[in-house]
Amino acid sequence: MTAPSDDPTAASHPVPPANVPGGTAPSEDRPVWYKRTWVIVTAAIVAVVGASILVDLPRPVSNAEDVASQTASLKEINTDLGPCGYAIKETFLIRQDQLAGTLTPTDRTSATKMLLDDQTACSFTNGSIFDLTNNIQVQDTAAGKYIDRMLSISTTWATSDALAAVEDIQYLYLHPGDAARTADLAKQEQLLAQDRAQAFGDVQQADLILHTHLADPNLPELSTGQG
Repeated sequence: MTAPSDDPTAASHPVPPANVPGGTAPSEDRPVWYKRTWVIVTAAIVAVVGASILVDLPRPVSNAEDVASQTASLKEINTDLGPCGYAIKETFLIRQDQLAGTLTPTDRTSATKMLLDDQTACSFTNGSIFDLTNNIQVQDTAAGKYIDRMLSISTTWATSDALAAVEDIQYLYLHPGDAARTADLAKQEQLLAQDRAQAFGDVQQADLILHTHLADPNLPELSTGQG
């Protein structure tokens, strides 16, 4: 007859050994849940995403920083507008001299080429105009919204209003007195003046927000003297 065990509980609930099927490894050999690979990888991903979000969060821009940023944008805009601004002034001077009958023989010899060059200066084939329409990023602040609109209006002034005026003057140089082109040139003069006024107004609105005086748009005032 077998002697009874000292521990009746152990007899009724034997513990399977760890090295046999169905056995359980000692607790110290089981990985802690937060040390599992999937937990570590997930935590790393969350940390990276969280860090990128923090980097991308907008931060307040001081007035001094805003002034510096908008000043830099205006400098780029005005630099890119320079060649077209010079060209359209030259075109209008040729038109004024033609109307006044003061073109010299030398002027008449070079006028056709000058008008073609002026047309190029205000078209998208010109590097400055390409830069104006593709490479200027205005900081998106309350003042920046006005500078960005000024950029858009200035682009229209150059590539639409000024370019159309140059083409009208080119035609009128070779066909003086053409009624349709004369009327269209008068229309382009009005658009040039309107867009110029809007661009100046936008910069002035930015001035009020920033409590400063930014550079005026590089958009010359133009007139053929016909009106």
